[in-house]
Amino acid sequence: MLIKHKPDAYEKLQALSGMSTDDVLDRSQSQARFTASPTQPRFGIKRQPIPGVYKAAMPNGKYISLMRTMFTDFCMLDCAYCPNSIYVPRKRVAFTVDELSRLFMQYVDRHLVDGLFLSSGIAGSPDKTMDKMVQVVEAIRKKYRYKGYIHLKVMPGTSRPLVEEAFRLGSRLSVNIETPSAEMMERISPHKPYQTWILDQMSWINDLIRNRYGENGAVGQATQFVVGADDETDWDILQRVRQLYKDWNLKRVYYQGFIPARHTPLEEHPATLPIREHRLYQLDWLTRVYKFKEEELKLSFDDRGFLYHEVDPKTMIAAHTLEAGSVDINAASRDDLIRVPGIGPLSTERILRQRRYHSIDSWRDLKAMGVVRKRAEVFLRVSGERPQEAQLKLPLFQQEREGPLPGVAVTATHGPVGAVKSGCAGCPVACGGSVCA
Repeated sequence: MLIKHKPDAYEKLQALSGMSTDDVLDRSQSQARFTASPTQPRFGIKRQPIPGVYKAAMPNGKYISLMRTMFTDFCMLDCAYCPNSIYVPRKRVAFTVDELSRLFMQYVDRHLVDGLFLSSGIAGSPDKTMDKMVQVVEAIRKKYRYKGYIHLKVMPGTSRPLVEEAFRLGSRLSVNIETPSAEMMERISPHKPYQTWILDQMSWINDLIRNRYGENGAVGQATQFVVGADDETDWDILQRVRQLYKDWNLKRVYYQGFIPARHTPLEEHPATLPIREHRLYQLDWLTRVYKFKEEELKLSFDDRGFLYHEVDPKTMIAAHTLEAGSVDINAASRDDLIRVPGIGPLSTERILRQRRYHSIDSWRDLKAMGVVRKRAEVFLRVSGERPQEAQLKLPLFQQEREGPLPGVAVTATHGPVGAVKSGCAGCPVACGGSVCA
């Protein structure tokens, strides 16, 4: 006799939290997805010990435990990169509003989570699905009196009234943009209109945040790219990211490297290398935090519009714009200091604060301020002394590129240079491993 089993709320959470891994909460989690073989199906991704509980990074560097789950993995869309698309033949599950709201509060009462990250597939229509998600959050807010953090995904194609309801109830909203342009979206998800289903919603959220009244409502929005599903370049992504930060004041942009999923049109498409995703996060930091100008950022790209995998963007820019030993640690301005590799915003402020009382005359002091010596010493001059000169040669890694990087000669200033370390085989940066080790 065939016995049918109806999954309970915990079994649904086990399935739907596992299928929500395409929504990135933290860059370290995003890169952890690559620990398995790139050809391994996503269904084999290792789940967390407690279903639905994930760590998310906060702006201050600390982590918060969130329940991350989908409302349902039913989806009417045909996104060629997505394991939840209509192409994939498998059993689907969905919560009820009462099930999910009650389950979340059980996790809160047991001190397992401090917030909720709720996304979903699109079942029936965007508005129908979004209405269910809003009902979940409304029950959590009003029935259970929960006032904590809730990150709510806005479904592509959601109408403005429901976007306004989501804004009223959520702490942060996000719409996944996926690709830099409408043409690319047409290729990988032809039934998802780029302007009316994604960009319009992001513009509405920005208007609501900017014109907010009182203390109620979401405080920011984020978005996410799928990197490598189409033929987009890193430069294409940068142009869209700069527009998002400038026009709509996004809090964060996340980058999810493409991994092929079974039964999708892109099943045979190669996975995106983790280093590409990492370089995009570094570029994002230069754009969002360091406020580098577009002319400076161009220097970190090759002729094809991609970031160099071998050298991080900030070091590439410094190699083109700074002479060796040219930045005097005791006289340089804030803008000059922050452009030195190995010196970030926090260490820059510490250096400026220390200089008010006395000069900085040792690398030990700089290390205590957070300066990374092996990256910074090529460009810094400490106590007015210039160390022994050596040549840091560019172009970098020409033999691994189809076309050469425009050559730039930079004089390195870090101590005697010995043979290239074994870990730097083939590296033309003759630094003995002190710069790029």
